[in-house]
Amino acid sequence: MKVNLATTRVTLEENSRIAEEVKALGHEFKLLDLLKFEYAIRGGEITVEPIDDLPDVLILRGIFNNIKGISAHVEGLKKRGVRIFDNNFLEHKYSINKISDLIKLTGSGILVPDSFHLHDFEKFAGASYELGYPVVVKLTRTGKGAGVYKFDDENALNEFIMKVEENGGEAKSYLLQKFIDYEYDLRVLIIGERIFCMRRIPSEGEFRANFSLGGSVEKFDLSQEDKKLAQRALQAVGLEVGGVDLLIAQDGKRYVLEVNHTAGMVGMEAATGKNITKVYVEYAIKNAI
Repeated sequence: MKVNLATTRVTLEENSRIAEEVKALGHEFKLLDLLKFEYAIRGGEITVEPIDDLPDVLILRGIFNNIKGISAHVEGLKKRGVRIFDNNFLEHKYSINKISDLIKLTGSGILVPDSFHLHDFEKFAGASYELGYPVVVKLTRTGKGAGVYKFDDENALNEFIMKVEENGGEAKSYLLQKFIDYEYDLRVLIIGERIFCMRRIPSEGEFRANFSLGGSVEKFDLSQEDKKLAQRALQAVGLEVGGVDLLIAQDGKRYVLEVNHTAGMVGMEAATGKNITKVYVEYAIKNAI
């Protein structure tokens, strides 16, 4: 069987792991850079480079650019008989949209940190006063801890805003949230019915606990209650596969921080010692339609 992985992030370590596991299962593998796709229409026929031979299965993962064009092309491949595993990307038309996901989570009765999405930086001071310092400011369309900042007071926040405005940034590109004083920062990776969990521990001097930012990880035994919460969160945003960031606060409350549509697997493998990428590949091939 010919299996292609198509992404706009070809440098992710997970791509190499997926290639290893696809080949270990006896299939042919090819990595496609969606940012380099070129199209031609000749006599009513569409050809696409670098696809010179249609795969049996196409796995879509990490689509962050040219959403509409990629969606149209993938729909065309489906009509030509290629089985697609897209983790509902074609339905959502996004891989990262923290605002949409927070609205879906809240609408499903899932507790998230108090949040503001504002279109004017002048409103940040009042919103931050309501939230109480420290506050967290994050870009709405980045992952792996990038573009996430914590501010302990109004002066620090104002300095950040001035720098953003000097560089042409807009308030609507950011999300303002209450900082949760947590006891545990957990990443719950769900692949169909399989659930894996790790505790994420920030490196010294860093409040973000992302493995990709140098944080350490360890296996964590998730309670049945928290497993159900993570599954509800994944269902709320309409995914089959995803990483649920779960904070257990000092007062025992459970907050879903966000749901990652393109969750990393390398850190979870390091924490659990399990071949999670194989689970993902087998699931993707089986559920491609």
